[in-house]
Amino acid sequence: MSVVSILDDITVWAQKNICDKIQLKVPPEDNADAVDGGYEYQLVAPTAFPLFVPAKDKVPPNVISPVPSLCVRILEGTDSLSGGGGSMKVQFMFSTWDVGLHGKDIFLRQDDGSFVRYGDSEEGAAYFRRTGGGWRDAWNFVDIALRALESTTVLGDLEIDRGANVKYGPLSEQGNIPDFYPFWFAWIEFGVRYPIVRNVDDLEKYL
Repeated sequence: MSVVSILDDITVWAQKNICDKIQLKVPPEDNADAVDGGYEYQLVAPTAFPLFVPAKDKVPPNVISPVPSLCVRILEGTDSLSGGGGSMKVQFMFSTWDVGLHGKDIFLRQDDGSFVRYGDSEEGAAYFRRTGGGWRDAWNFVDIALRALESTTVLGDLEIDRGANVKYGPLSEQGNIPDFYPFWFAWIEFGVRYPIVRNVDDLEKYL
C-alpha cells in the first residue's frame, strides 16, 4: 500500500466513524463578532482532512470552514522487507472553536422527563455568556474518536496495531498548553499495520 492511499483510507474512515457523529460550532467570519455572542450560531459535522488542514480560502466547496476539523497525519512509518509487512504511527489532530455558552447549548428538563432547548425560547435565543469552557468540545471530539478506535480492529486493508498503546493529549509547546482561546486543540496517536507487496512483475518469473 502507498502512504497516500493509507492516509486517504484513514481519512474516509475518520469522517464516517468520528466526524459524522458530532456537531460542533463554526467560527464567524470575524472573531470580534463573537465577543458578545452577536454572530450567527451554526453547528456542523467536522471535516476530516489528510496530512494538513487547508486555509479557509482553499477548503472544498462543500466545507464551510476548516474548523472544526480532524487532521490525519503520519508521524513515522516502517517497512519490514523480510517480514512482508509495514507499520505506521498515525496522529489525529482535533481542532474546535467555542467562545462561550449560548441558549441553544442549554437543555432544560421538563416535568415529564423530556428536555427542551432553552435557545428555542425568545429569552433563550438572546442568552450568551462568554466562558473558557469551550475545551469540552475538543475533548468530547476526542472521546468519540477513542470509542471508535477501541471498538475497531481493521480500517479497510489496515489493521490497528493492538500491541501499541493509543496515546492522547492536548496540544502543547515545550511542556506547556498554549492559550489559543477560543480555539481548542487535542490529539490522538495510534499505530496501524499493513501488508507489503512489491515488484510483483519481477516475482512472477520465479513462480
